[in-house]
Amino acid sequence: MLLIEHATVLTLDHERRILRDGSILVEGHDIVQVGRAGDVRPPRAPDRVLDGRARLVAPGFVDTHVHLSEHLNRGLMLDDVPVDRYLPDWLLPLYAVMTSEEEALAALLACIEMIRTGTTTFCEAGTLFDVATVADAVETIGMRAVLGRWTWDLVRGPGRLTQTTEEGLRRNEAMLAEVHGRADGRIGAWPLLIGFGTCSERLIRGAKALADRHGTGWGMMHFASHPSRKTADTVPLATLDALGVLAPTTKLAHMVYVDDDDIALLARRGVKISHCPTAGLKHVKGLAAHGRFPEMLERGVCVSLGGDSGNGSNHFDMLRIVSLVATIYKDARLDVGVLPAERALEMATIRGAEALGLETRIGSIEPGKRADLVLYDLDTPEWRPLLNPVNNLVYAATGASVRTVLVDGRIILDEGRLVTMDERALLTRVEARAREHIARAGLPIESRWPVV
Repeated sequence: MLLIEHATVLTLDHERRILRDGSILVEGHDIVQVGRAGDVRPPRAPDRVLDGRARLVAPGFVDTHVHLSEHLNRGLMLDDVPVDRYLPDWLLPLYAVMTSEEEALAALLACIEMIRTGTTTFCEAGTLFDVATVADAVETIGMRAVLGRWTWDLVRGPGRLTQTTEEGLRRNEAMLAEVHGRADGRIGAWPLLIGFGTCSERLIRGAKALADRHGTGWGMMHFASHPSRKTADTVPLATLDALGVLAPTTKLAHMVYVDDDDIALLARRGVKISHCPTAGLKHVKGLAAHGRFPEMLERGVCVSLGGDSGNGSNHFDMLRIVSLVATIYKDARLDVGVLPAERALEMATIRGAEALGLETRIGSIEPGKRADLVLYDLDTPEWRPLLNPVNNLVYAATGASVRTVLVDGRIILDEGRLVTMDERALLTRVEARAREHIARAGLPIESRWPVV
């Protein structure tokens, strides 16, 4: 039993209560009591008490779209690489030669970054090969995750990147049998397609059917490129609907180019959207001019947030993502009331949980939910004065103030120290293996400025 007492608590519960002097009691995996400090009464002496008088406690962030493996080659591409050449010239050669060990190293590095910036749950974008080994890594470090494997059938690539429809579905079936439900349900697996015109209708229908049989969600990337670009991402949303694959268990990433009819269809079918604003800007998707995410939210569409990749946004820092999404559309619409801080925080927590079918387990601080909690240090300049805790978290806070992180009631970051693995040793291994991996892919490591 663990007690956090006398903290400022952003509950994100149905009433959106903010407790100025609150306590949280955790028993095993679960939150069992939340309330004013004087009202939370442990039935016995807690095993540990965390003094929250200089802490703000919030639900852990939920990042619903990340490419883990690119953390091993983060920042490799210079800014003038054309976006249309990312995949054929850079990413496919890198993915083609990545080993299982390198996938695990990249995953651990990504997990550490997420933990240290307040994220406790993530959904991989469907670009893994050895999903079981990555699941081992995630289980070791202690995060909650949904994982997916590389699946497409209309594109031929180097080696393992080429697969038939039957191979793609068979490999996903094996992944679900081996990975889904691991770590007492903390690690799941979904059929997650690459999208962007790389998947046949038969594969799309097959992925949805597979998800239905196993009781999971499924997803793909869609509508990410400006119409002026040459792209295969041209399947209308109405066509996907005609295939019978749009449902509350469907998660679509990016979705920059939609019209009013599309938004109405998404709302009617209960489709979940993963919005990746930092990557959208860096990949010049025309986000500010064309993104309709505030309109989606107003129509009741579940829109969550994603960090994308080490060569997309280049980071998985949800604090930066939340701050961006709360500001970019204000400026684009010339309206300060668009997408307020409270809604942006919901996108990063309870909407993220809903997108992954986990809304009854995580996303808010309520009795009966899993104890996925982040404690921020209020004795830092970014948190003072504490006039409006939501504004401080969304607009001012950085990962520097993340002190303690719990997942499933287990402390995995304890007063700034990662307790589940040797962080320094991992960083040393990543630094060496990254260069080996990039060299095997036959790619250059370049800088516009001289490295001496």
